[in-house]
Amino acid sequence: MPIQGPKDTQPELLTQVHRYWHVLLGWKWTSGGFLTLVVLAAAVYSFLLPSIYTAHGTIWIEDDPNILPFEDVQTLGTGGNLQSHVRLLQSRSLAADVIEKMKLFENPSFVGRPKKGQSLPDPADPVFRESLVQGFLANLHVFAGDRSRLVDVTFSNGDPRLAADILNALFDGFIEMIVSKRYAASEKANEFLNEQIAGLRARIEQKEQELNEYGSSKDILPLTAAETPSVSRISQTNKALTDATLDRVNKFSIYNQLKAAPLGEIPEAPAGSLIQRLREEYIKLNREYTSRLATIRPEFPAMQRLKSDLDAATEALRAETENLIRSAYNDYQNALDKEQSLRRLLNSQKDEAYKASSSSVVYNSLRIELENQKALLESLSKRQSETDVSSRLKGLEALNVWIVDKADLPLRPASPNRKKNMLMAFLFGLVGGVGIVIGLEYLNQTVKTSKDILDSISAPLLGAIPAFEAESQRRGPIAEFKRIASVLRVKGERKPDRSSHRNAEQEKQLRTPSGAKLEKLKNEAAAEKIELIAVKEPRSIQAESYRSIRTTLLVSSPPGRIKTILFTSPLAREGKSSTISNMAIILAESGKRVVVVDSDLRKPKQSIIFGLSTGDSPGLTRYLSSTIEPEEIIRATDISNLHLITSGPLPATPIELLSSKRMDDLVSYLKRNFDFVLLDTPPVLAVSDALAMAPMVDTIILVARAGQTPIQALKQSKQKLDVHRLKCLGVILNGIDLIEQDGYYAREYYSLSLIHI
Repeated sequence: MPIQGPKDTQPELLTQVHRYWHVLLGWKWTSGGFLTLVVLAAAVYSFLLPSIYTAHGTIWIEDDPNILPFEDVQTLGTGGNLQSHVRLLQSRSLAADVIEKMKLFENPSFVGRPKKGQSLPDPADPVFRESLVQGFLANLHVFAGDRSRLVDVTFSNGDPRLAADILNALFDGFIEMIVSKRYAASEKANEFLNEQIAGLRARIEQKEQELNEYGSSKDILPLTAAETPSVSRISQTNKALTDATLDRVNKFSIYNQLKAAPLGEIPEAPAGSLIQRLREEYIKLNREYTSRLATIRPEFPAMQRLKSDLDAATEALRAETENLIRSAYNDYQNALDKEQSLRRLLNSQKDEAYKASSSSVVYNSLRIELENQKALLESLSKRQSETDVSSRLKGLEALNVWIVDKADLPLRPASPNRKKNMLMAFLFGLVGGVGIVIGLEYLNQTVKTSKDILDSISAPLLGAIPAFEAESQRRGPIAEFKRIASVLRVKGERKPDRSSHRNAEQEKQLRTPSGAKLEKLKNEAAAEKIELIAVKEPRSIQAESYRSIRTTLLVSSPPGRIKTILFTSPLAREGKSSTISNMAIILAESGKRVVVVDSDLRKPKQSIIFGLSTGDSPGLTRYLSSTIEPEEIIRATDISNLHLITSGPLPATPIELLSSKRMDDLVSYLKRNFDFVLLDTPPVLAVSDALAMAPMVDTIILVARAGQTPIQALKQSKQKLDVHRLKCLGVILNGIDLIEQDGYYAREYYSLSLIHI
């Protein structure tokens, strides 16, 4: 048994797949139209859009350069992670610099060509410049991998040469910005040292001149033993003043570098210090926020929390940086105070020496001061030399950023990608078409198969009449056109009372068919053919289906038990009248005497179907409203054993006549004299005529149309019959797709039947 389970379910699965396949076939024009529309829209979109070329370039960014030996090497790092450089490449200032250097505001390929009669906007207009920057950044894309130091940069423009030139200019501007940022502090320190050295040299020259003049005028002799302590004290104080001056200069230089350094780029920050830890935390949060920003919106709670942490880290780093700057400034002020204090001490010692009227003391004090000034000059010159070397590196390329691949000249447009667009449009149209079909099929709550009938009203399906349109499609458009013409000719010959002008007009329309006129003629011809198809095409699949229903009627009950049958439908235009006419023909062919009663006194149709004029006999309404005999209203048709009672003139109140005693007597008379009495009545949900006549007959047959009759309408019809305790024999389903109904075997039989037509 476990082995049999999958084998048993396989046919059911194939049936479901087959059914859905033919659902798609049934909606093929809808899905095909949607597919065609999407593909055409994609084609128009792809071929109307201007071509855009994308230039590609690659740069390498290294974090830890290790070339320079002196202490400025610590300021040459990138000062941030890779994401910081990615954002710098996409900065507004860099974009504005490139636009200005290349004068892109004058290039029509970048700003677009002005409309006829208009000139280019004013380059000084801030709104215009802002729009240029936004357009620049919109066409710039930077891609950086998580584990790679390579950064891929692209720029798109309608001119391939301009796209490559802009990207190369962006690279040059980026490197220039990096170098300028790194050495700004060194440049400021160099300027300060130059000023200090120039002033010191001027003072040394002045001191040398004073020393020479004083020595010559006083004829200086070597110091005596008593004068030596004074000179020694002056020498020590002068040396301390020199050290204090050098310390003040160094601390002022550090203070200037701290002020000029960007956030987090503190030179000579010791490892493990608070500023270093804050800087690492800031870089970590910034990297995490930037990476998440590519996939998560900033207003999400998680991103807001992360942004709050990043802001807090930024604020803490900024506060600690300000603390360091204040500390450096305090150190500078202390050094300045110390220098000024020593200078005052030195001056007081000199005054004491002058008061002692010791020329040698004064002379040697001047000499010692001069030597100390020269020593200070030597230290400052060394410092200035190192700083000058650092600032001169600005003319070289950045040591840790270089261009791997310059921007290439794009040979093919990057967009629109016509092949990709067409393929995506085809796939979208295909999937969308299938989705639309499934949605329409789901929303189409109409009767389509026998299963729908059993599930909705628990009534048997007496038979299914195939859709006549399926046969027309299989025959081809040329054969169908000829068939419509022949039907119209037969229709004109059978009804001579129609004006020749109308026949001529129909022939003219048929000769020159167009749009809705041809569709209307097709529908009329199809309806005309299905009404008497049992006579016109007795070997068609539709005629065979009516014979199958006849067999069901004959074997479903003992002979003579079901003789009077009332045909009705839930709604109008469901093929009720054509079903009655063909069933009457099929029953008459079997040797049964059959009479059709056109008891639809609102929209009678049987006289039109059988080509009988309503004026040739009294009709049903004349019988019901007078005292004539039943045999006076029964008319023979061209078909053997088949008779017809026409409706007669249309009354004002049909239900009063149909529910009368005369109608009951007529049904009884017909039941005694005919084998089958078929009554054509109006739709049961529209009027109550069928319910009024139902107690007079043996049974009722509901007629529905596949794909048109709503399931809810069929349910309500059956509920009405059940409420009045009326017997419903079953349902005849018109216009069904045999392939969907019965699958492969019906299709094979259907094809073989068409061969013999």
